[in-house]
Amino acid sequence: MRSCLIQLFMTVAVIFALLWFGLPFAASWLATTALNSAGFTGTNTKVDVSANLPPRILLGHADRIRLTSTQVGVGDLHAGSIDMTLGDVELIDRKIGTVQGTLTDVRVPAPNGDPITIDSATLSGAGASATATLTTSSAELIQLAQAQYSEVTKTAATVKLVAPDKVTVTVKGKSEPGRLVVVNGGIVLVPTNTSLPTVPLIESGTGNPFHFTSITVGATTVTLVGTIDLQSLLGL
Repeated sequence: MRSCLIQLFMTVAVIFALLWFGLPFAASWLATTALNSAGFTGTNTKVDVSANLPPRILLGHADRIRLTSTQVGVGDLHAGSIDMTLGDVELIDRKIGTVQGTLTDVRVPAPNGDPITIDSATLSGAGASATATLTTSSAELIQLAQAQYSEVTKTAATVKLVAPDKVTVTVKGKSEPGRLVVVNGGIVLVPTNTSLPTVPLIESGTGNPFHFTSITVGATTVTLVGTIDLQSLLGL
């Protein structure tokens, strides 16, 4: 009788250990499979799933999923690296409660098809509408603005940026003031006078998963703030 109880205890202990330590590994595999089905590509990709009580994973809940990868592509998001922690994730319903993380070398297409490179992006907030703060160099945005104006006017243009959102555009020796404005989630250069056309720099939508709400020009950098729906992008 005693040996039977010991054997039963050992069996229960083994099952408990398998559930406690094995479920996170199984959940990581399932989460990776879900990412792949959403079109996620990357190198050195790691997905770590954890729950304060691992058996809760059986109910489809993860307290924390950490995703790291390089050379990332998923939907309209393209980045050199990603290091992101997802909180309160419902694996069955595919809902992400919170997001906290960073991206580097994010590529966002301009209307002419050429990409603008965002040096870094920090994400924080709800999974379906995380706040994104992106930083790029002033030189990068100036190059984009000059290319866009040259494309529209068929004439070489020179652009200068001044804090917090001022612009000076010079075409054929004539300079005109203007501003960087957020329109429908995109960034538009709007001249003060009508002698020069309004030119879109970054559009929200096709190829760009960010919906911008503000832009601020600094001494050497430009900061863009907006939102991103990672829940739809990642498909978890």
